[in-house]
Amino acid sequence: MIPQNFQDWACSLSGCDGGNLEADTWLCGIEWGGGSYDNGIYYKKHLPEEIKKGKVDLEKPLFDWKDSITYPYGRSFAKLYAAIQGKDVNTYKKLALNNCDGSELFKLNLYPIAFDSTDETLWHKYELDKITGFDEKYLFQTWCFMNRFPAFSKLRAEKQPKLIICTGVSYLRDFFMCFGGNKTSSGLIKYDEIEPLSENNKQNKRRYYWVKIDSYTTLIVIPFFSGTYGLNSNYLLTQMGNKIRELCT
Repeated sequence: MIPQNFQDWACSLSGCDGGNLEADTWLCGIEWGGGSYDNGIYYKKHLPEEIKKGKVDLEKPLFDWKDSITYPYGRSFAKLYAAIQGKDVNTYKKLALNNCDGSELFKLNLYPIAFDSTDETLWHKYELDKITGFDEKYLFQTWCFMNRFPAFSKLRAEKQPKLIICTGVSYLRDFFMCFGGNKTSSGLIKYDEIEPLSENNKQNKRRYYWVKIDSYTTLIVIPFFSGTYGLNSNYLLTQMGNKIRELCT
């Protein structure tokens, strides 16, 4: 039996960075990075306390662009966002600091628990089985499929963002189920590829996926920003931003 406070916590905005729920653009990652900082105090103290409190409401009224661009993920997204707006990616800092006030974005994650990586062995290393009651991480993820994702899909239907950008094509199924449920059937999902500027090998093309949910939201799943097959250059971020802008017009 899953405790009610855990259900309330996991089916709320736990694991999210916040921002403006009324924003036209939502950005969704897989889960928070880190977790092992300060000798694992997050797992030993902070996480159990969060779960005990239950439901997490939106605490940050605006997205903090200034803080975000101090991290690689945030800088890459700021460049992508600039490209979506039809700007040069090199102007990302000016755009983020001078032209954006934080109301443009809502940032969230599929799963509410932070990890250093998606390696499932970390579940037992940090004793998440004892903290959550799920023996394995995949059982926790399955529970999220059945409980957390419908809550997020309902939230998306209520707020009707114009665009949801999801990072990490290996979690394609998770993203589509989280925000669209049965509205994102395989017959509606489309994909295309971006070819790197100086690479012609098929395997190095960056594939992305998208679907129209109802009549107002475009959900797009793009490669992660780092890694060999990620959007790891200004050229690729520019091309991806241009494609997103086209899909939303």
